[in-house]
Amino acid sequence: MYKWQRIKALHAQGVSIRKIARTLGVSRNTVRKYLKEANPPQFKAREYEKQLDRYREEIQAMLDKGYIGTRIHKELVKKGYNGSLSSVHRFLRAFKEDDKAAKLATTRVETGPGRQMQYDWKEWLLPVDGKPVKIYIHEVVLSCSRMKYYAFSLSITTADVIRAMVEAFYFFGGYALELVMDNGKQMVITHQKDGIVRYNDEFLKFCGLYGIEPSACENYRARTKGKVERPFYYVQEQLLRGLEVKSLSDFAAKLREFQDEYNKRPHSKLGRPPEQMFEEEKAHLLKIPSIEPALLQFKEPRKVSNDGYISHNGNLYPVPMRYCTKKVWIEIIYGRRMKVYDEAGTLLDEFDLYLQKQASRPVHPEHETINRQYQERKTKVRSALAGKFISTFGEAGRIYLERLRNQTGANLYWHLAEILRYQNIYATEDIAAAIKECLNIGSYHKNSIKRLLERKEIAPLSLDYDPASLNLPPVKIKRDLSCYALDESEATIS
Repeated sequence: MYKWQRIKALHAQGVSIRKIARTLGVSRNTVRKYLKEANPPQFKAREYEKQLDRYREEIQAMLDKGYIGTRIHKELVKKGYNGSLSSVHRFLRAFKEDDKAAKLATTRVETGPGRQMQYDWKEWLLPVDGKPVKIYIHEVVLSCSRMKYYAFSLSITTADVIRAMVEAFYFFGGYALELVMDNGKQMVITHQKDGIVRYNDEFLKFCGLYGIEPSACENYRARTKGKVERPFYYVQEQLLRGLEVKSLSDFAAKLREFQDEYNKRPHSKLGRPPEQMFEEEKAHLLKIPSIEPALLQFKEPRKVSNDGYISHNGNLYPVPMRYCTKKVWIEIIYGRRMKVYDEAGTLLDEFDLYLQKQASRPVHPEHETINRQYQERKTKVRSALAGKFISTFGEAGRIYLERLRNQTGANLYWHLAEILRYQNIYATEDIAAAIKECLNIGSYHKNSIKRLLERKEIAPLSLDYDPASLNLPPVKIKRDLSCYALDESEATIS
């Protein structure tokens, strides 16, 4: 390029071809050649045919089998190659760079209205009331209009993913035919290199119920779902970074406000707001079918403890006491809320899940009422027992009860019940007399009354039936009872 420029300049100054050649150290033919060319000279590298080009297909086959360079060189020598190992390594580097460039090549695809939607999530540590909480931001975007829906959860299960998408469907008023998403275990079990995909059964059931065609993007190729991938950077930088909230409900409000503003913002490539383009796309969306909620709800069984609690992640939550020791079903919503159902599917209660481990057992709302009712019943029984004692034994019984209360304390009602039970054996008048005697001697114990009563002779119980009238079943006697009689000698000895 320098020589071409100098030749042109010197010739324009009137210098002869011979002098130009002598000055620049080139031949006169070179000077004449450059003067004839109007355009600058271009370097053209010689094309050499590489010996390894003839083995390109064999090398590709060996790379697919995972052969290393030394193994490839060894196999090529058997096929007649006489080059060096370093040449093979250089060829492999160039070969792999070409393959890498082909894989990085990206084409932009714009789908028609109602044809495709994309889903993904992003993990973030959010300070909530001064404590970091791991959250997962869910995003569903319609590929044509770029209309977006956001939700967040504290867990990332298949149920959370499905719930976020169903909520997005109702937000859009419909959904697209194809769903492009990542290869998370919540949706995809395996995705082989040849493109064969095995989907999660629960996720596949969801797709079948809505008639959605799932499309897992290629492994380690996030750009396949670029319409949902790129906006996460905007969410991160414009909302999440530096954000601190007092509560999760506060963050939910901020996320909804951000979503509305984002959908009104003109798209950087399309030049129109997603909200405006959505007006043209929503007529092409599939109508939301009527699906039994139980088919999409993920419920787990729990056994209620005998004191009316169920456990989740080490924390306790109270349920109605009538379900003690019975089975109930729980539904976890985004790892933030829990619904409790009985076996018939009736909603019993719902709770905001605790973010931190409980320091103590929460108060059960029914325990205070049950304890109060128990105390009332116990007081009523004791009052009835004391009233019966006084009505049975009169004024002496009342005085005895008061003095017994001072002497025995907590065992008062046990003493009263035992004394009243003596009526099964002794006459009431005798017991009353024993009570008066105990008052005189200052002895206040049910055993004192018992010892006084034991001095009395107890009249035999009168039979209110005739033994002769009893209809006893016949008994077959196998031997004469005289065999049990003692001899005179045995009687004398005894």
